[in-house]
Amino acid sequence: MNRVIIYILPLFFTVACSVGLNKEKTIAVSNNYAKGFAVKEFDDFKVVEVVNPWDSTSLLQRYILIPKENDIPTDIPSGTIVRTPVNRAAVYASLHCGMMREIGVDSAIVGVCDVHFIADKRLKERIKIGEIADMGSSFLPDVEKIISLSPEVIIVSPYQDGSYGKVEQLGVPIIEMADYMEDTPLARTEWLKFIAMLFECEDVADSIFSATETEYLRLSEIGRNIKNRPTLFCELKTGGVWYQPGGASYMAQLYRDAGINYLWSDNCDKGSISLSFEEVLMRGANADLWFIKYADEKDKTISSLLQEYAPYSNFKSSNSGNVWGVNGLKVPFYEDMPIYPHLVLRDFMIIAHPEIFSPSDTTKYYKRLKNE
Repeated sequence: MNRVIIYILPLFFTVACSVGLNKEKTIAVSNNYAKGFAVKEFDDFKVVEVVNPWDSTSLLQRYILIPKENDIPTDIPSGTIVRTPVNRAAVYASLHCGMMREIGVDSAIVGVCDVHFIADKRLKERIKIGEIADMGSSFLPDVEKIISLSPEVIIVSPYQDGSYGKVEQLGVPIIEMADYMEDTPLARTEWLKFIAMLFECEDVADSIFSATETEYLRLSEIGRNIKNRPTLFCELKTGGVWYQPGGASYMAQLYRDAGINYLWSDNCDKGSISLSFEEVLMRGANADLWFIKYADEKDKTISSLLQEYAPYSNFKSSNSGNVWGVNGLKVPFYEDMPIYPHLVLRDFMIIAHPEIFSPSDTTKYYKRLKNE
């Protein structure tokens, strides 16, 4: 995998010069993979610029990270000031709770959204005993509850043209983590370094990233050189729409790195693409593999899929029993995947190419749906 070195955006230099910052006392911190954020370190603060993933010519946010023991400098660029280290964080998505867990700062989580979809047992227990508050839906959070928690930051996953409603009026810095819009798994993992800056534990994040990178590159080198590549389509129909990962998304890259022929690799979208059942059937009728993600109290089976929607029987993979699923309520897939994509890659490779693994090697997240 080629490394992409990202230096601070030209727009940043324009702002820095305009406010008279001393460039000789700054360091541009390069990313190996992530294109969605850039960092520049000054003597007394850091600046993190988050690129708008839907318009790369503009910024989504500029954050000025200033240690709490330091006074706020007079010559900082315009942006959202965040005092570090953060001690209290309201977190919308469980995946960012997972990041905080792995860098050892999950004790700073004071509230979460969408608790029904959390699989992390430790996090669920802390919610149960009241250590962490349930803030409701991430699309319509309980603003009064957030106010009562006195968070120092609110960590969210941004959406195109999205609004945070009354939460934007609270005066609490909203940290927009656009990691899911990166186009490779390691680029997404590198956002761990950004979230670690909020808590001043960059060394821990660097160590985790380095270990993940090493193992991911080792596995993907094997996967990319496999000649026999089974075909794949994904997910389930929701109402009248069937979403597939865009061909330029990190999930599509995961499939390619696993030695799988993902049927929408020719697409150029980084997010999901909306398709009809007929469009998916046209390409996927004879696909070798079908991967699904869901969140149910009971594991899905082939029979339950057909009960939900009988036309699923038109796919070869459902008739051959080659449907694999991950139940997000039972395994911490969403919490782990952004940090440890090599574990997901290994799952895909075991499924698609069991011949290169020993019989004792088993998948961690995805399980074959029982044919009953």
